[in-house]
Amino acid sequence: MADVGSKQNFDWQKLYVKATDKIMGDEDCAFRSLLTAAPPLLNCDHGDPTMFEAYWNAHKDDHVKVGYANDTLSYFVKSKEQEGCPWFVSALLDDAIRELHSFVGNAVTGDRAIVVGNGSTQLFQAALYALATRDGTSTPVVSEAPFYSAYREIIDYLQSKLFHWAGDSKTFHPKANETFIEMVTTPNNPCGTMREGLGLGDKGTIVHDLAYYWPTYVPIISSFDSDVMLFTLSKCTGHAGLRIGWAVVKNPAVAKKMAEFVALNTIGLAQDAQSRAAGLIRTVIRGYGGKRRQDHCIADDNFEISLSDPKYLLAHEIRITEALLAKKFFHWSRQVMESRWVKVRSALAGNKNFSLQNNVASATHTFSTCTFSGTSHSTYPAFIWLKCEKEGTDCQMILKRNGILGRNGALFGVSTQYARLSLLDHEPAVDLLVERLTTLEC
Repeated sequence: MADVGSKQNFDWQKLYVKATDKIMGDEDCAFRSLLTAAPPLLNCDHGDPTMFEAYWNAHKDDHVKVGYANDTLSYFVKSKEQEGCPWFVSALLDDAIRELHSFVGNAVTGDRAIVVGNGSTQLFQAALYALATRDGTSTPVVSEAPFYSAYREIIDYLQSKLFHWAGDSKTFHPKANETFIEMVTTPNNPCGTMREGLGLGDKGTIVHDLAYYWPTYVPIISSFDSDVMLFTLSKCTGHAGLRIGWAVVKNPAVAKKMAEFVALNTIGLAQDAQSRAAGLIRTVIRGYGGKRRQDHCIADDNFEISLSDPKYLLAHEIRITEALLAKKFFHWSRQVMESRWVKVRSALAGNKNFSLQNNVASATHTFSTCTFSGTSHSTYPAFIWLKCEKEGTDCQMILKRNGILGRNGALFGVSTQYARLSLLDHEPAVDLLVERLTTLEC
């Protein structure tokens, strides 16, 4: 990509790989020096969850799965018998997923089927395949804007005769007796708000995308119990490279149809990845000793206090370190996100040309009590949803001129005055983002 403010060109991906190689141990300074040696275009477009490397680097020996040459010789994995269908989900991972949701309290899994796929992206497609009508018509798929940008992109790419993208659910008017599918992302990507869906009629089926409904990003206030719920390991533990996603499905017939799609599409998914995912999930739970609330060795009082308090950052860094050493994964990740949002709000506090559109835009935003931690705190979304207040502007292009690559609001179904920026990168990259936001100009 073209370097901002320089005639010299830089390949961000090559720079990123070199920087990632330097992130281990005490070498954050080497990572930061690569970022700042020349002013590269800081890539905040994607949601790659490398933030979690700091935790797993500290606990990299907690779970080591050793395989043997005679493992995984069959397409089929030892799984629970479900309707006589080859679900391709191991009993080990099925049990771990159910244990995780029971532990966190964010979804009901009792008497529900678990369908596992190659990331929640495949399961999104599987849900559309399972829920679309088979009467010769194409089923509309809608989502309230701003919606997750990949929904439209994937549907347009597939060019399926079973379903089609029908846009913003707020402007969608179903025909009489028309079946449709409403995608509800909650907390929403890109803006982080909690959503319930518009419920446009009794012919509509809601698919809840709950990728970010974890204590890292929001207070857990209830257990979801909807027809189809999608989750992904990447935004839970950070292991995006394992490509593990799962769906919790009420209707056995819908679950069977989704499993059929996974079987036809990729003949299931890697057994090694399933085994590793199950171990990682159990490692997270084991870190708490089976205790959900704050009756363990670290305190979790909310530290979101006045930005002018000089003691804030030091106190919060101490809490982050305590959670890291105590192996309280969700407490650590939530405190990291809280710290990042405090820095972001501070960076943009005096900027009249740009405004945060997330519900953590001010220091007086609403707190909720989290049933997982037993403490009261705000939401800390994975993305910044930024608006340029000047009419007719392209926020993405303005950010690019300031050395930041974001995702254009038009991809989310709204004006180009909006752009999305990821907060899930390594700490040095996020600090550099904050620096550039501090001096952001139109």
